[in-house]
Amino acid sequence: MLFQFIKQHSLISHFLVLFQFSGLAFSCYPVGLQNLGNVYWLSLCACGIGLGIYTLCFNKIGNFSVYPEIKSHAKLITTGPYRFIRHPMYVSLIIMMIGIAFYNYHWINFVGVIMVTVAVICKATIEEKLLGKHFADYCEYQSTTKRFIPFIY
Repeated sequence: MLFQFIKQHSLISHFLVLFQFSGLAFSCYPVGLQNLGNVYWLSLCACGIGLGIYTLCFNKIGNFSVYPEIKSHAKLITTGPYRFIRHPMYVSLIIMMIGIAFYNYHWINFVGVIMVTVAVICKATIEEKLLGKHFADYCEYQSTTKRFIPFIY
């Protein structure tokens, strides 16, 4: 069973997920030990959580994965936050980690934010190639929305 799961995803996908989760751990470390940043940074984290919850209202759990490979039964979502950006869940994750990093204000936290950002950009690149093959109308959707930042990138 485990071997089948490992074979289901490419080696690069496993690496990117491991890199992303390592970045998440670094972004949050050392919780409660330093906290030199202003508490207002946690409001940025809350905005990221809000965007993530809003995204889940449109892209239900089971339609996506932490891996960049597309599930066979996946549906293309183009409503809600997906009207403006193609990867709102990744954006919410980055926003949360930036808020936590500035709140904890430790150099390891900023390394973690960079790791998460690099991982999700790489995963998004792989996902978009696969989505283009899986959904006939993805290229049109891709041309009308930005990747991470509405109207910019």
